[in-house]
Parts: sequence; C-alpha cells; structure tokens
Amino acid sequence: MICVFCLMAAAQTFAADYGYLIIQKSDGQQQSFNTTDLKITFQGTELVATQGGVETKLALADLSKMFFSTTTTGVKLTEANAGQETGEITVYTAAGEKVAVVKNALEVQKMKPGMYIIKQGTNASKILVK
Repeated sequence: MICVFCLMAAAQTFAADYGYLIIQKSDGQQQSFNTTDLKITFQGTELVATQGGVETKLALADLSKMFFSTTTTGVKLTEANAGQETGEITVYTAAGEKVAVVKNALEVQKMKPGMYIIKQGTNASKILVK
C-alpha cells in the first residue's frame, strides 16, 4: 500500500514536466497515456487508468515498468542534440538493417508498426511502434 501512495505522489510531481505516462508490458508492448487528467487506481489484480471517462484495465502480472516521457513512444530527445544536425535519429530493424534517418521522434512514431532500434548520437534505444 505504501508503494501505491509513493507512486501516486511521484506521478503528481513528474506529470508537470512530462506529457505522457508509458506503461510497458512484459512482452515489450507499450501503452502511453497523456498525463492531463489521468487517474490511476488499482482494483484487485488490475491497474485502471481513467481519462476522459474512458477506463483502460491492465493486469498487474503483465506489466514490467512504468515511466514518464515527453513523447508517446518513450523516445526522449536530449535537449543538447534536438536542434543540431548531429541530433538526427537513425532507425534500424531488430535485425540491424538501416531503414531510415529522421529529424525527430515524431517521424519515428509514424513509421510502420514494429520493433526498431534507434540511435541518436551515442545513445541507442529499442522502441515499439504500434
């Protein structure tokens, strides 16, 4: 119960800085929620995210992590690289094949659904586009 209260307190603190709460399932799928008017409760073995009167129920056993992000995919551009030419994002398939070079994370979100490896500068991340 203490963890639930800590999570709720952290959510209120970080929601102002980050626009999305990303919930990642154990199979790697991610679901994002806009933090504006988001309410999270727990009912038995489920997490219930309510926003705009719409409830989304997720089994706690299927969840691996939750984190805040400035983008819906969990891709966070570093401020130092966001406006420079070196800030380009190179996108690879899971097999390592280069498929695109884009200027920002919004372009990655519009790609064909699948799992990708993205590299920006010296940072690399695995993302799932739905």
